[in-house]
Amino acid sequence: MDWKKKLDKILSKPPLANEPMSLHTSLRIGGPAEIFAVPQTHDELRNILQLACEHNLPLFVLGHGTNLLVKDEGIKGIVLSLHDLSSGCSFFDHRVRAGAAVSLSRLVREVAERSLKGLEFAAGIPGSLGGALYMNAGAYGSSIGELVREVVTLDYQGNFRVRTLEELDFSYRWSSFQSEKVIILEGVLELEQGKSSEIKARINEILENRWAKHPQLPSAGSVFRNPSGNIAGRLVEGAGCKGMKVGGAEVSPQHGNFIVNKGNASAADVLTLIDLVKQKVKDTYGLELELEIRVIGEKGSE
Repeated sequence: MDWKKKLDKILSKPPLANEPMSLHTSLRIGGPAEIFAVPQTHDELRNILQLACEHNLPLFVLGHGTNLLVKDEGIKGIVLSLHDLSSGCSFFDHRVRAGAAVSLSRLVREVAERSLKGLEFAAGIPGSLGGALYMNAGAYGSSIGELVREVVTLDYQGNFRVRTLEELDFSYRWSSFQSEKVIILEGVLELEQGKSSEIKARINEILENRWAKHPQLPSAGSVFRNPSGNIAGRLVEGAGCKGMKVGGAEVSPQHGNFIVNKGNASAADVLTLIDLVKQKVKDTYGLELELEIRVIGEKGSE
């Protein structure tokens, strides 16, 4: 029996073959996933991991598809969505336990409803908690790693583990998860009691600021990391890159660190544009910009 037939038997929700990743990324770009699977239980997830190990299959865990560029050739093996498995959210004391698939927008909203402060900076950041933990998402001088108290992970051998803050490492747009082969299932964040009116006012202020500064066309968020002591968007703008286009991809005239999909962009367009911007910034400032977005897929996938 081939692995795809075995997978059919594992999953209670039928997997999708050749599923366009453009339907699952905020850039609306990406070739097909060979198999797109949405496990309904932890047992199904562990069985998928065992199957992948037995058949040496590539696995990619998809969050909300933000901060991600999928190549036009697509993704071999299995793309996993935890949407139906890790979407719960519960509160105790000043802490929230949330599944990896919970959106940051929902988490910010639910925390604010309980007059808990500390997560306001995440207002308007797209994506899921799992992706935020993996990337140590942040804004306005704060980051998600500062709030973490526990993270539950599952390694590719099927072992669950509760990780305390002392066992984790977070820095600018980086977490120790990036150097491991584990799946983030849920996280516990610790917040502080605050005034509901002040918390909601701050959230609204941040959302209005984001709306004014960030483009509304499909994008993957900030493309480049901020170099030490600099801001990537300003460097891109200073190098004269705003408005540069390749095919359907454009460096946003609104924000230099965003590349937007004008409607028919390919991943190849975006990658070519990224290389052009990096070269212009290097020629202008002598600095090498590093990617903040993840690039995955065939022909040099991560």
